[in-house]
Parts: sequence; C-alpha cells; structure tokens
Amino acid sequence: MDSKRIRRCCLNDPDVFCYICGEYMAKEHRFNIRDVTKIAYQAYFGIKLGDQDKSWSPHKVCKYCTETLRLWTQGKAKSMKFGVPMVWREPKNHHDDCYFCMVKMSGWNRQKKNSWHYPDIHSARRPIPHCSEIQVPVFTALPDTAFTEAIDESSDSTYSSNSCNELLQISKAEPFTQGRLNDLVRDLGLSKDASEILASRLSEHHVLHSEAKITNYRRRDEELIRYFSEEGGFVFCNNIPGLLSAMGLSQYNPNEWRLFIDSSKRSLKCVLLHNGNKFACVPICHSVILKEHYATVKMVLQKLCYDEHNWIACVDLKMVNILLGQ
Repeated sequence: MDSKRIRRCCLNDPDVFCYICGEYMAKEHRFNIRDVTKIAYQAYFGIKLGDQDKSWSPHKVCKYCTETLRLWTQGKAKSMKFGVPMVWREPKNHHDDCYFCMVKMSGWNRQKKNSWHYPDIHSARRPIPHCSEIQVPVFTALPDTAFTEAIDESSDSTYSSNSCNELLQISKAEPFTQGRLNDLVRDLGLSKDASEILASRLSEHHVLHSEAKITNYRRRDEELIRYFSEEGGFVFCNNIPGLLSAMGLSQYNPNEWRLFIDSSKRSLKCVLLHNGNKFACVPICHSVILKEHYATVKMVLQKLCYDEHNWIACVDLKMVNILLGQ
C-alpha cells in the first residue's frame, strides 16, 4: 500500500506555504516562483528548484526568501537562515505524512509566527541551518544554463538520449531498483509502452538494478486481475482480503474500512475507504450497464459478501432511498 497515494484535498492549501522555507505566508507575502528566483536558488543551494508540476508541492515563495536570494546575488545579503532548503516528497497519507494537514493554522498571527511549530516528516523535511559542515556559499556567478527537465515532456512514449543521460547523472550513484523505478513511472504518469522504453534505456546505461525487470510493466495488472470477476458487464472483487494482501496490507480488519457506494445514470461503483485515511481508496466494483434500482444494489452487496464484512456504508440521500426500497 506504500506505493498508493491518497487523492483528496488537504486541510490547508499547499500554496500558502513557502516552497523554500516551508513556513506559512500571509496573502500579501506570497510570490510566484520566477526564473530569477530559480536561478538564484540553484546558485545558493546547488540544486534545482523542481516539483512545480506536482499538486502536492507548494508553487509560491515568501517575500523573505525571494528578497534574501536576490540581495545575496547582488552582494547585499550575507546568507539565508539555512544551508539546506525544504525537501518535498509526495505524502503517503493525510494522517501522519502530510505537511499541509498536520500544520494547524488556527490562531496564527504575525506576533506568533516565529514560535509557530512546523512538523519534520518524511514527505516534508525541514530546512537545516548553516553549520561547519554546511557553510555559507560565496556568490560568484549565476548558472549559465536554464533548468532542463530529466524527461522530455513533449513526447509521451519516447525519450531522447540527452534526456535519459540527464536522468542518469541524477541516479548514477545508486542503481534503480524495481521499487524506485515503479515510483518514477507513477510520478511521470507513463503508459505501459513508455515505462518499458524508460526501463530499457536505463538498462542500456547499466544503472538498472539486477532485480528490476524491463518487461514487468507488460503484465503489471495480472497480479490483481485474479481477485476480480465479471458477470454481464459488472466487475467486482471476489476476494477482498486477498486483494488487500496483494496490495501490501499485512492484516485486514473490516472494522477499519467503510464502503462507499456511488451511482449515477452512467455508472455504479463501490470503493473501500480507510477510516483513518492512512491507506488509499480501493475500488472493488464497477459497472456502466447496471441501473439505479433496489434489486441492483442488493445484487452488488451479495457479490461483495457484505454480510461477512459488515462495513459501515457511506452513501448519498438518493442511495439511502434505494437501500431502503423506497
């Protein structure tokens, strides 16, 4: 389940936090990330400012960080408060690994902002101050080249040698394992064919771990297909504990899950939701043929063996009437 990500809104908008320092910004102190800021960021920290195409990353910077970097490039400011900026990763859940959900903004004001607490978690590592090992950089010149992407986004299924070589420079110290490669494919949203091409290019340059398989993506859905059945255009899960176990859940407890049923004129679907939102939602049935009738919903619950699991059902008012036979 670690590779699955919860797709719901955070309690706080990511863009109210600074990408560089991670602190909350008042509305008048929020600035868009301009090219000059990206270049100064790379000159100071020695890394590129990225993740701007990700919904789980902030897309704004605060006035302090912007002005300090600008003045540093002009020789008018000595340094930032830290030598390593915020490091953002995609959160695994909204319970204990989401920076934007864990920061409680009620009661925030300018007088308390310096004493406000921000979490240091896996998906959002807090900045590290300058020390003997992280010294203040001396400005010499701005980088000559603009930022380049590791993958050529203009092509959906092929990758140029130059783009692949840039990616290899990032990861040449550590070969790509199957897990790391799967994460990269998921983040880039690649199709089966594009995933195989990327794995093949990495293998050609000897940066693919021996355990990783190039052809793994041809059959990446076969592992879970056996847990589903189809009857008359209705697809449903025939072994829910087995499905969750195959997805990485060590132990299945029906009391920790609730059943969400949604129907419309176009489709009917059922999804399992974790009570603490620690795990991703799990689709367990779907149909574009079945209509919204009491007999249909009754059949769906029978196929899912609802009497064995006894989940709490989450439905809208229309579905309540259908369940009650009204």
